[in-house]
Amino acid sequence: MKKIVIVLIGALMFTGMGLYAGSLDQISNQSAKWVMTLSRNASLGSADIIAHNPAGTAYLPKGWHIDVSGQTLFKYYDNKDTSVGDFNSQAAALAPFLSRSPETLSQNRSTPILPNLYLAYNLGETGPGKLAAYLQAGIVAGGGELKYMNGTAGTTFLLTGISANLASFGLMVGGSISSQEFNASSVYYGIGAGASYAFLNDAVSVSFGARAVMANRSFDLKAAYSTQETINGKYEYAAKGFTPIIGVNVKPNEDFTLAARFEFPTSLEFKYDQKELGGTLANVAVGVLRNAGIEDGKKFRQDLPALIGLGAGYNINDRWTIDLSGTFYLLSSADLGEVYDSGVGAVVGKVNEYFDTGWEVGIGTAYKLREDLKIGGGFLYTNGGAKEEYLNDSKTALNASANPMLDSITLGTGFTYSMRNNLDLTLSFLLCHFLPENFSIDSGAFKVSGRYSKDVFILGYGVSYKF
Repeated sequence: MKKIVIVLIGALMFTGMGLYAGSLDQISNQSAKWVMTLSRNASLGSADIIAHNPAGTAYLPKGWHIDVSGQTLFKYYDNKDTSVGDFNSQAAALAPFLSRSPETLSQNRSTPILPNLYLAYNLGETGPGKLAAYLQAGIVAGGGELKYMNGTAGTTFLLTGISANLASFGLMVGGSISSQEFNASSVYYGIGAGASYAFLNDAVSVSFGARAVMANRSFDLKAAYSTQETINGKYEYAAKGFTPIIGVNVKPNEDFTLAARFEFPTSLEFKYDQKELGGTLANVAVGVLRNAGIEDGKKFRQDLPALIGLGAGYNINDRWTIDLSGTFYLLSSADLGEVYDSGVGAVVGKVNEYFDTGWEVGIGTAYKLREDLKIGGGFLYTNGGAKEEYLNDSKTALNASANPMLDSITLGTGFTYSMRNNLDLTLSFLLCHFLPENFSIDSGAFKVSGRYSKDVFILGYGVSYKF
């Protein structure tokens, strides 16, 4: 019981919540132009490549370049809960609850705007090569809120466990869940700067930069039983970190480009700020929360992993380009936090043990219909890197059910319209379908099982300007 209570309140300590393509926390969708083609790791010609191919800024035309874009995310997440009558003789008190009809627990909370700003200045010929400097600001991980008005499969499992075990605390037992609500948010702000330099007759360019990361996260849970027992808790936690970023771009000729970037791990030490912990079960939770390392003012590590981005671009002719991208997230080697057994008040594992390396591969193309109108499209496949245990372990139940880390297929399209005064307007759209996965969270006495599914739609809009 104590273990169940602590996981209920604090499981989000152990896991992340990237809300779209990318990794556990990190996101790939950092510009409207990326939404259009889904592949910009070797792209050139616009300031937004600071996020994808920073060494490529050395090839921008001399002068100032700015790219401002926003994205609106429509997120549809479902937990199809099919655990009807899933209990054994030792949990007969759960029969009224688990004999309910199958239900779908869902959320459709949108992210109104996810902004990004990029500014580059190319000085042109400087010594034996070309020099550029750049700035960036925007959202680099997380990306918004999730709001489950009727809870998730994870909260259903954990709240059911409490109902089955209240007798050990001298409280009423066997009541069904009369209401539950689970909310979470995760936004990582990034502000960065760097410089790039092209040499050897512009055949090679390199970049060196860094980004300050400010992470803000929160989660809250409200629940009530038919026995009048209640529980509600809210925690906020924030951290600041620093990410060195290096890049290289190779141009054997004017039509072919190879690029790579490496983002070093971002060390993030979070600190809990307990905003609320109440209800009739609050006294039950206080002691075991402390045993699990969760208390007001408590600090813990949960880093952003290292990232490797690779790309290749080719100009088929003066109107048609094609780009290939591969991005790798080194989750298994990152410090993602610790897993506690609150029954003994000890660490029993590491979160990164639930993951292999995450990766995604994309192909994109753009074609000039006219000198002032370019259309584009792309395809992306993402493997999140989560092991099977991640979706089926009670220790990760809250996050795995609220934002399942599933593999996905994404299609993108859009256009860029170039006006006469060096102003470009981009409108783009993508559809991401996550491949559904079955789950089964088992306590030994009972289990909650079903199917996770997700779909995300993104509308991107941006302005680029050269002066």
